[in-house]
Amino acid sequence: MRNKLTALLDARSGQYPTYDFTHSEVDELVGLMQAAHSAFGGSDTDILPIDADVPRPFTGDQLLRSIEATAELIGVSEYVETMLMRIRTLLSDSRMKVVSGDANGLALDDWLRNYIGDNQASNGSVTVIDLSLVPAEVVHIITDVIARMTLESLQRYRKLNHGKTLPTVLVMEEAHTFIKRYKDDAENQNSAAICCQVFEKIAREGRKFGLGLVISSQRPSELSPTVLSQCNSYLLHRISNDRDQELVHKLVPDNLRGLLRDLPSLPSRHAILMGWASELPVLVQMNALSEAHRPKSDDPDFWAVWSGKDNKGEAVERTVNWKKIADDWQQVSSEDKQLNSEQEVANEPATE
Repeated sequence: MRNKLTALLDARSGQYPTYDFTHSEVDELVGLMQAAHSAFGGSDTDILPIDADVPRPFTGDQLLRSIEATAELIGVSEYVETMLMRIRTLLSDSRMKVVSGDANGLALDDWLRNYIGDNQASNGSVTVIDLSLVPAEVVHIITDVIARMTLESLQRYRKLNHGKTLPTVLVMEEAHTFIKRYKDDAENQNSAAICCQVFEKIAREGRKFGLGLVISSQRPSELSPTVLSQCNSYLLHRISNDRDQELVHKLVPDNLRGLLRDLPSLPSRHAILMGWASELPVLVQMNALSEAHRPKSDDPDFWAVWSGKDNKGEAVERTVNWKKIADDWQQVSSEDKQLNSEQEVANEPATE
């Protein structure tokens, strides 16, 4: 196929090159490409989308074969060995199985139905995606893909429903992890910068497609200025860092900055509401939640645990089962535990 391409290009080179091809030449070239695709392990059922960004299911092995075939085709196999090794390492990581594992029967419409919502929100109106234990190497890429798929799905919903929108809100907890400011002049931007750019696009354009954004962060000074500039309401809890306080003071007029002097000493569940949601900054108090719905974010009770007694004088237990934690950490299954115990019994010396 390379020789055919070279011949086609050489025949049209010169002082005034032209690159017009006949139908027969294009058909012959397509046939050669299909033959090369089959030679590298491809099948007739493989269909390459016109748009490279079209969601298409694939396995880790298919990705590796595709990269190897492409590298061999263009003669750069020796330059991609390190990258292939890193991909194999990521695919073999047990923590990645949730992301890279085979999802039999999972279709794109099922993913959209489960994560964005079904008719009349029949399958629930809130979807929680926990990324706390996702490897740091891929967490920004996963967040980036989820955000882009959400935005584009709502864009296509509006396009196919004559301008009607499906109101949706993305809530980002610990937003400074995913919407962190970056240097614009960086030549090779990392995955964190690319992830931040997606949320900048959502902050700028998401409203007209029905997509809102709520960001929650303890370090507002680390957030992207572009995203902050698009926020129209602010709920300010206790802030003690000087840089964060300086940023917050820039959000209010000079004659109202005195209201923010109590930010470092605000008690729990109290906040200052300002922006579009309130004509004037106002001190508000969050509703008290029941114990069952309260987030597990209380300060550690060091004295009660260390002394063994709480404020009422009642005993406080301090039990630790590191074996259970280690097994969960190392992903040791119950079958492995049973096998290990049987081996230990078999290795014990016989006694009379």
